[in-house]
Amino acid sequence: MPFFQLSETDLGFPPAHFADEQGMIAVGGDLSGERLLTAYRNGIYFWFGPMDFIKWWSPDPRLLLVPEEAEAPEAVSPVPLSGLDVTYDQAFEPLLRRIQEAENQPPMAENWVTEEMIKAYLELFERGYAHSLEIRQGEDWIGGIFGISIGKAFFAEYTYSPQEGGATLALSLLAERLGKAGYHFIDVQKESIASRDIGFTEQSRMAYLDRVKAACEQS
Repeated sequence: MPFFQLSETDLGFPPAHFADEQGMIAVGGDLSGERLLTAYRNGIYFWFGPMDFIKWWSPDPRLLLVPEEAEAPEAVSPVPLSGLDVTYDQAFEPLLRRIQEAENQPPMAENWVTEEMIKAYLELFERGYAHSLEIRQGEDWIGGIFGISIGKAFFAEYTYSPQEGGATLALSLLAERLGKAGYHFIDVQKESIASRDIGFTEQSRMAYLDRVKAACEQS
């Protein structure tokens, strides 16, 4: 199936169900805040390698974590929770920089997480869409996660796990927090989040598209 070439000026996307067997739907465009928000709302996200075109995806099936179905933090924590400092949106850019450093190492390419991506996420953070959860023990990082929140949908992007189990704990803590706030799901895209299965569920693309629309429209 042919893919779509996005316009530099038109922020629209083709319907997500036009994606090919691998889930790719389009190439091109940019990483502006408005384009990213449009993509998330339409069940689409970007993912591409260094020195490559921007590629846009909508895989089938989609991997989700429903907050009420996630394992409790106490069950997955690699260390006692009582000794941890868990913060939200308090170290967004430091977390991004640590993720960038960790991801830009072999076997990944040295510029897998680019400055263009960092700029896009920082813009969305300033606008109140991007959020982070940080886990530290004193001066030491245990783990973290960041993503995009629209309505009652959360789109996880990257986890940080300098200690074994840090990503799993971050995702569990995030699910606990979002569940209390009435979020419908955490979208983890496909099996790429560096976390063990703590209650993930697969959903067909068409079912997901209906679900994401309803969640994004809810305040």
